Amino acid sequence: MSTEPTRTSATGSEPMPDIEALISDYLDRLRRASTRLPAATRAELLDDITAHLAETIRSGADEGRARQVLDELGAPEEIAAAAAAESGTPVRTSGERVYDVATPLILLLGNFVVPVLGWVAGVAMLWNGPRWNTRQKWIGTLIWPVITLLFLAAVLIHRGLLVMPAVMIFGLAGLVAELIFLLRAAARQQP
Repeated sequence: MSTEPTRTSATGSEPMPDIEALISDYLDRLRRASTRLPAATRAELLDDITAHLAETIRSGADEGRARQVLDELGAPEEIAAAAAAESGTPVRTSGERVYDVATPLILLLGNFVVPVLGWVAGVAMLWNGPRWNTRQKWIGTLIWPVITLLFLAAVLIHRGLLVMPAVMIFGLAGLVAELIFLLRAAARQQP
């Protein structure tokens, strides 16, 4: 018995043969793995692999032959990585993605967890990170000190208690905006 999930055809009435399901799964994985490629390179890669599969797995082929052809091609992730290397498109590793997300989070939340040292750790990560330009690094560095100065100014003002909620809301909005700004900047930047 096959461990493949039961699928239906485009009409939804009849099950797809196992071979079609294998090819469909393979091409779906290739589509997901190749999202970082330039559009033209990605389209050409998908067209070439689809044509190759249509040529090598004829309508009369059995499931064993289909699996053999797919194994010979290699994992879709490996094909996408090879196409990226060939086209000169760098591929970001999962460790780099974690760093890209962890840096703004530590910058934002580090000061809450370990005052001052948490912020310093976030700033160090930000300035050592390759994804942000100098302007973005300065914005990320200065947001906490600016919010802290605004908070202290509100405390020192005679009616500080009346101004305090507005400063806190403004400060939180600034921190969230900083987080979004740095995450988007990292996502746009190629390694």
